[in-house]
Amino acid sequence: KFNRSFLAKILFAIGAIEKEKYDIGLEELRKAAILAGDEKAAMLQVLSIKADIHYRMKNYDLSFDTFNEALKIDGDDLTVLNNYAYFLAEQNRRLKEAESMAKKVIDKEKENATFLDTYAWVLFKRGKVREAVKIMEKIFSTSEKENAEWFEHYGYMLKKQKKYKEAIDSWKKAIDLDEKKINLLKEIENCRK
Repeated sequence: KFNRSFLAKILFAIGAIEKEKYDIGLEELRKAAILAGDEKAAMLQVLSIKADIHYRMKNYDLSFDTFNEALKIDGDDLTVLNNYAYFLAEQNRRLKEAESMAKKVIDKEKENATFLDTYAWVLFKRGKVREAVKIMEKIFSTSEKENAEWFEHYGYMLKKQKKYKEAIDSWKKAIDLDEKKINLLKEIENCRK
C-alpha cells in the first residue's frame, strides 16, 4: 500500500539509519528520489539524508559531493548549509568555506542554538577560540534546553584556553546528558594530568 509513498520511503530510510542499516537506507532513498520526481523540496530532503548516511559510513567525499548536489537545487537551504559546514569542520576540511556557510545560516537564524553551535564549532576549528566561546556562552544563557554536543564542544574550547577544570566540568555535563559520550572520559583524564 505504501510502496508509492514518498513519505513512507523517507521514514523507512531514517529508521534504517537509526539501526545503522545504511545500505537499506540508501536503497529507500533511491526509491524516494524516483517518487520525488521534479519536486525540488522532496529531492532536497532525499539528498540531505543521503549525505548524512554517506558521512556516517565515513564516505566523506561522497557525502560532500551529495551536499554540493543539494546546494545546486537550493543554495540557501539552512539545514543543508548547516550540516555541510558542521561535517566539513569535523573533518578539518575547507574550514574557510565552512565558516562562510555557517555564517550565512546564522545571519538568517540568529537565535537558533543548533545553528549557533555549528558556527561556534567551525570558528573553533579555524582557531577563533574567543569568538567561539562567546557564541557558546550566548547559547547557554538563552537556550531553555541542554544539549550534550554543546557541552562537548564547549569543553574543547575551554581546554584550548587552558581552563582545564571548566573543560572537565563541561565534559562531565555532556556525559550526564548522553551516556554514549564515553570518549570524553579520555579527554577528562588527559586534562587532569
